[in-house]
Amino acid sequence: MSEPRLPLESDWIRQDHVDLEGLWDRAVFRLHEVYDVAVRPGWRLELAEQPWAEVWLIQRGRCQLVLGDQEAVVAPGQLAILRPGRTRRSWNGADEVLALVGFGCSVIFAGAVDLLGELELPLVLADPGEELRSLVRATVGAARGQGTDRAFSAPASAQLALAKIVNAAGVDLTEISTGAITGTIPRQLMLRPELRAVLDLIAERFAEPLDLRRLAESAHLSPKHLARTFRDTLGTTPMAYLRRYRLLRSSELLITTARPITRIAHDCGFTDSAHFSRAFRAQFGVSASRFRDHARSFRSTDRHSGTSPAGLGNLGS
Repeated sequence: MSEPRLPLESDWIRQDHVDLEGLWDRAVFRLHEVYDVAVRPGWRLELAEQPWAEVWLIQRGRCQLVLGDQEAVVAPGQLAILRPGRTRRSWNGADEVLALVGFGCSVIFAGAVDLLGELELPLVLADPGEELRSLVRATVGAARGQGTDRAFSAPASAQLALAKIVNAAGVDLTEISTGAITGTIPRQLMLRPELRAVLDLIAERFAEPLDLRRLAESAHLSPKHLARTFRDTLGTTPMAYLRRYRLLRSSELLITTARPITRIAHDCGFTDSAHFSRAFRAQFGVSASRFRDHARSFRSTDRHSGTSPAGLGNLGS
């Protein structure tokens, strides 16, 4: 049997190779949840920090939104785009029902950095076009299904919708790849393998007891050197980053599971439930139980019938 040979230069008719390895190909898209809700007049929601990006298509009524220093009123047929990491207030100030569909998602790099928080996206797309509206509706519809619809079609539709939103906003994704955006987080992470080792350890072992010494050992640095390098690159300390990562994971489990809150706290590395409660409220502005109640009320009550909850309470308490 002859040995396989490599192709010769003369064998090629066309050789058009596009290398896709880079920042965005190492990021993981995550579809967290979909929404199909209707709320009564007087509904109001306040969050100290938007946990992940959300895309809302207003079907009926008008929604008033404040996200960080942005403010808008979103009308039927328009899209609201809520980027993560900002204080959020949303309410139905009209005397009619507010109905919307949408989804929550993130693009996670290095286990915890949500790249969507780095993009300059508008709070409202006033004229998104019917194709984009259809993709948002398709995401919600597919998520109600089973098997491949829920596992593949829903995330695929959400990613296509997100791509069109980014294109419509005129965002240049190379700004993040080259470190032009404030913070330069992703680019510097790619250039520092010692920090990638720390982030990988946090992503894999966040539920275990971790201290600065153990994190430093994974990077082959002294604790003092790691703390300085981490702060210069990420603008925070390694332990603060670990705490935020644990809280983000706990917020996902609150929404996607029925585990008791004390169990979630333990599964996310908090040995003291009281400490977890204080840290969660400091991060998100509400208690873990209130956060879960909001998530449950903001999801379709019947995945197959298309019915929606009648209303939501004020999450700000």
